[in-house]
Amino acid sequence: MVCAYHSDKDAVAKCEICGAYICKDCMDKTQYLKNDFGVLCPDCYNSKIEEAREAYSEVSHKKTLAATISLICYIAGWFILGFSGGNFVVTLIGILAIGGYCAVAGWRFAANSIDEYDAKHGATYVISDTGIHRDRGTFVKIIFFILGIAFGIFITPINIIRWYVSAAKAKKQVKYCDLMAISQQ
Repeated sequence: MVCAYHSDKDAVAKCEICGAYICKDCMDKTQYLKNDFGVLCPDCYNSKIEEAREAYSEVSHKKTLAATISLICYIAGWFILGFSGGNFVVTLIGILAIGGYCAVAGWRFAANSIDEYDAKHGATYVISDTGIHRDRGTFVKIIFFILGIAFGIFITPINIIRWYVSAAKAKKQVKYCDLMAISQQ
């Protein structure tokens, strides 16, 4: 058997994904992913590197977007609070802007917990004067929403920093993937 990429060299291994036979040089070039995927040919190796690159690129984009939106809302919220002049509605809007992300996260946490409980134990129903209704946990969701706002005032700046750092790490991984790709000769 000869290498699928070097016709002048004998094959020593077979690609785990496509089944192409490869020589020792090709096997050495793709050694980086051997523990995760086994022996790979250069094309399958580059394909896996490109998948990782795209995943890291998407993570970087999402984290940067989340951090930027949260930062804008946080600053706008404090700005709105500064000009509220004691107006309850304007103050409430400012507080919602500051802790909005954590409030939504609190609501989602409560909703997911209720869904998991319902899946495990069956749905909960409430009997009232108007009939039997499924308990959707709205009260619990509202409580977690309010707690999210309260904690969001302090947690949002930490999350913003954490997301920007995470985005920078993912961007660094994208560059690393670019370096790990094998150039075709």
